[in-house]
Amino acid sequence: MYLVAGMGVIQAVLMIVNAFATRDLFIALHSARDLPMAALLTLVLATPAIAALQAFSRVRAEAIGQSYSLELRQRLFEAIAGMPTEQRDDRRLGGLSLRFVGDLSAARGWVGLGITRLLSGIIVLPMAGVCLWWLNPTLALTGGAPILLAVVLSLGLGSALNHLHRSLRRRRAGVAIAAMERIGIARELALMNRLPRELGSLERKGAQSAADAVRRVRRVALLRALPSASLGISAAAMLWATAQYDIAVAEAAAALSVLAVLVLPLKEFVGVWDRYNGWCIARDKCRRLMEQAGPVPRPRRQRHAVGIDLDNVSIGGLFLNLTIRPGQCVRIAARDSDQAGLLLEAMALRRRCDAGTIRYGTGGELPMVAYVCDSPTILRGSLRRALTLAAAVRPVDERLKELAADCGLGDLLERVGGLEGRLAEQGRNLLPGERLRLAVAQALTARPDIIVVNSQLWPSLADGGTLLKRLVESGATLVHALPEAVDAGNSHLLVIQALDREWQVQPPREDISGTDTR
Repeated sequence: MYLVAGMGVIQAVLMIVNAFATRDLFIALHSARDLPMAALLTLVLATPAIAALQAFSRVRAEAIGQSYSLELRQRLFEAIAGMPTEQRDDRRLGGLSLRFVGDLSAARGWVGLGITRLLSGIIVLPMAGVCLWWLNPTLALTGGAPILLAVVLSLGLGSALNHLHRSLRRRRAGVAIAAMERIGIARELALMNRLPRELGSLERKGAQSAADAVRRVRRVALLRALPSASLGISAAAMLWATAQYDIAVAEAAAALSVLAVLVLPLKEFVGVWDRYNGWCIARDKCRRLMEQAGPVPRPRRQRHAVGIDLDNVSIGGLFLNLTIRPGQCVRIAARDSDQAGLLLEAMALRRRCDAGTIRYGTGGELPMVAYVCDSPTILRGSLRRALTLAAAVRPVDERLKELAADCGLGDLLERVGGLEGRLAEQGRNLLPGERLRLAVAQALTARPDIIVVNSQLWPSLADGGTLLKRLVESGATLVHALPEAVDAGNSHLLVIQALDREWQVQPPREDISGTDTR
């Protein structure tokens, strides 16, 4: 960053040197002497040097902005990863995505083109002013007065930029959020004859956003025009003073060159102020997101089954005290399946409890928990990647194909063309049953310490009991809320809800027991 600012200062110095070289050349022309080669050579070499420095500084500034943007992107993603599922679901996906588009662009512009130009400008501006005074105080006062007036006007007009930026950002966010919400259901909206109304709403929001954008650009253009207008007035004033006070033409020519250098940072300051206001809004949004997020979960495989202790846990209207020993398979039979699902999500670290604590027998570390549900985590890519998304060590292809076939994914392998077959985002090109079977395969390849099954679709699988048995045989602690017909005696512990706050613990197998505390 300091390198870019330093290059800006060097450019200003070269421009001032050019001004003095111009003065010497004018003196030589006025006195009918030979042109001084040193001044002429300076004029010839300084210009390409300034151009080269400008190009290099732009490249470096962009690299600095991109580096900051990359780091901020990682911090934002970590903040979202630290959000519990219910907190993330409360936020609109379009709003979260804007943190990675508009806010990162504002951050990159401020760091790359804002701070660097501000640092060089606050050095160049006084340097040019001192140089102009050094050349001729009268010309400095005469030419500086219109520029000073332009600065005062700019300060007054520039104060409205913050409000314009906030209004524009709010309307743009509204358009983006509304459009993103409707993209996935655009065809459904058309089939419901709702599309014209939704398009009209988007058009109205877009028109308001466009009007705000025009107002902001108008204000920035006006602010940029003030230094340029003052430059012409200052030049005319300096020429008038030159004729009025009999000042040497060479000094006037040099002063005009320095005057252009003096106005240059004022133009840059307009862009700096514009980017700063945009960055302030983006900074507040990003800071609020990071403050609301919790620590990023960093599970660690224990390489053995891990117990679970539910201490006065309350979630979704359920109240439960329970100790699950390592390696047990526990079936929870709640009166409300939705409440049971919330409890399972909390045990799988996907949701926070309303009250109480869930502890794992790992000495404070988070165990590796596999969450088997109807909507598993699937990234766009190959089937191989989806099967081994949580695997510490990827199995060889033959073993992976065998495991997929055992989980009932043989038809999927044939349909997509083997392990190299492509899956869409979130597995949208898969059947519901295939997504669930894929979740089972992911749990088996992950070799987790705990497996939590939360599925409404599982009872409809013809081989549901067999798949559950495969999970039990993995050796991990297993918790589920599947019906008794699917469980088929696989569970070591049965937890039945008798009343809202009363549970019965029944060990189907006498050699393994659980603990129930009301």
